[in-house]
Amino acid sequence: MLKAPAESHGRLVAAMLQGSWRRSPTTPEWQSAKLEEIAPLLQRSGAAALCWWRIRFSDLQDIPVAKSFHDAYRLNTLQAALTQQTIKETIALLRSVEIEPILVKGWAVARAYPEKGLRPYGDIDLCVRPHQFAAAESALNNLSDKQYEVDLHSGFAKFGSGSFDEIYARSQLVRLEEMDVRVASAEDHLRFLCIHMLREGAWRPLWLCDIAAVVESLPANFDWDSCLSENRRQADWIICAITLAQQLLGADISDTPAAKKTRQLPRWLVPTILKEWESLLPSMSQRHRAPMARHLRHPAEILKGLYNRWPNPIEATISVRGPFNDLPRFPFQLGNCLARTAKFTARLPKLLRGQ
Repeated sequence: MLKAPAESHGRLVAAMLQGSWRRSPTTPEWQSAKLEEIAPLLQRSGAAALCWWRIRFSDLQDIPVAKSFHDAYRLNTLQAALTQQTIKETIALLRSVEIEPILVKGWAVARAYPEKGLRPYGDIDLCVRPHQFAAAESALNNLSDKQYEVDLHSGFAKFGSGSFDEIYARSQLVRLEEMDVRVASAEDHLRFLCIHMLREGAWRPLWLCDIAAVVESLPANFDWDSCLSENRRQADWIICAITLAQQLLGADISDTPAAKKTRQLPRWLVPTILKEWESLLPSMSQRHRAPMARHLRHPAEILKGLYNRWPNPIEATISVRGPFNDLPRFPFQLGNCLARTAKFTARLPKLLRGQ
């Protein structure tokens, strides 16, 4: 009799995170060994607190590994308070030089979760007008007494582009304690989250939880035409991302265009994501750990650097603005590498002079 194949770690991660962003998620009926098996993946991905949220009323809350999940939840809660203070100070600093930034991701998306401790904070992503970028960067770099973990963006190119003036006109001020913080509209922010996740190769399950949490908390007057924009290809990317949230995490997308279009996902898309999720060293995370220029000092590591920078099919498709269909992804991956190689080669003389 043939033994049934073991469930992949990627599938187990997806199963554990089902509905984990909700105020009252269902309690998983798991054996402790299965949870312990994927615990390192949940911890490394930033989803440990969401796991705690799901198991906190079950027998699993008493197993040894559950303590690390609970610790992650408490650490996130503390980090949220510290990050909120940094957000206020950073925005106040930029406003003092007459720059009004728009906050995306991070705190802006954490508001969709029922508890502060469920989502970890990374860098503070602030978008400013392109002609103000240098001044904003200078203001932040001139700080001598504090270290701000700010990811400053010139416009919205990293999130699928768009007119800054139009995005600013749709933006809104939301209250953060005694300060009003400017965030993107619900329509723009969902688009940013979807494109950012795909652009980064979807290696982090937390990003898909973000999309699920936001989709399930959209305001009644949400304008889907504004979210999907006039770019049909970009609209299809967004539909794919929302469909992934439903298929992998059980998100309720019944009131979205994704439900009406019944988008058939490409055969390679879900396996690519699950492969990323089951790796202890996600390819995207590993790729950004050190710039390629660093390998110039250690030529023996160049091949390793090239291997780590080979894009997964999702990242490659977005980078060349390709369609999500069943055609092979290799041409897109090769195109991505050639484009990045050309940029690196153009900068090479300057890098060598700096050695």
